[in-house]
Amino acid sequence: MRTIIQKIREHTPNRVRWTLGPYVAYIAYWFRMHVLGNKDAPKVLSVNDTLDLIIKNNLSVIRYGDGEMSIMQGTDLGFQKADPALARRLKEIIGQNPKGLLVCLPDLFGKLENLAWFALRFALHHQLRYRHEWLALLSSGQVYGNTFMTRPYLAYKASQRENSGEVFRKLFSIWRGQQVVLIEGSKSRVGVGNDMFKNTASVSRILGPAENAYAKLSEIFNEASKFSRDKLMLLALGPAAKVLGYDLFRAGYRVIDVGHLDMEYEMYLRNEAIQTKLKYKYLNEINERNPEECTDPEYLSQIIVNIQ
Repeated sequence: MRTIIQKIREHTPNRVRWTLGPYVAYIAYWFRMHVLGNKDAPKVLSVNDTLDLIIKNNLSVIRYGDGEMSIMQGTDLGFQKADPALARRLKEIIGQNPKGLLVCLPDLFGKLENLAWFALRFALHHQLRYRHEWLALLSSGQVYGNTFMTRPYLAYKASQRENSGEVFRKLFSIWRGQQVVLIEGSKSRVGVGNDMFKNTASVSRILGPAENAYAKLSEIFNEASKFSRDKLMLLALGPAAKVLGYDLFRAGYRVIDVGHLDMEYEMYLRNEAIQTKLKYKYLNEINERNPEECTDPEYLSQIIVNIQ
């Protein structure tokens, strides 16, 4: 079945695929949910249950999404070129289930009625194209966290966004009073201009490349390893963060993958329905890749090393 669908895609003009694709994807989704009973779906917790589990058990977190699937399929992203070594590590890590680590998946395998139209269209297409690939990588019976823990706002219908503030507060409580080491791309500036980290004891930043960070992963890991293991590592480095996070976890650190959180929180604070440009900040999904330089004194004082 997978081969048949792929052959149809390859021989169908893009214009036709764009027009008819959502209808085909919805029919496949409806059939899977209402006829097949969605029996093969992995167990993905709700966002709130994910956060409750993380907080209760002091878990480390690695989040997988469509970007990681693209890399594993050999497709470039706007900020990370496909790399066979990166793809291999991503496939290895998603199959792991060590004590203390929660692997998260995008919540695209069950009912999708709570999603806003643009997110629903994307989810239907992604399931049609990649569901078999996801299932081939996952472990039967394993419980996964919800990747949308850092994206609880934009993808949902307006009626579902009422709880976004509580989700953010719960997430921010993870680093309350903690000494945080934030490992991010050099143009990400996570938390700059908002109160995301106001409850921390301290924030130190390791900056990696804004693009193709995987090429510098060894250097980034070496710098991170200089910190004591009582520090909380927060990662916002694209697909490279998954490998870095796993290696730091194995080295004894607690790590939380917070990719996309800053953008989502900023949109929540602004009551925006779509992504919009943010001062100082790199936003791949709207092709905002050359933001102005940030001269904020507090931000600059937090930078320990800049690896480019």
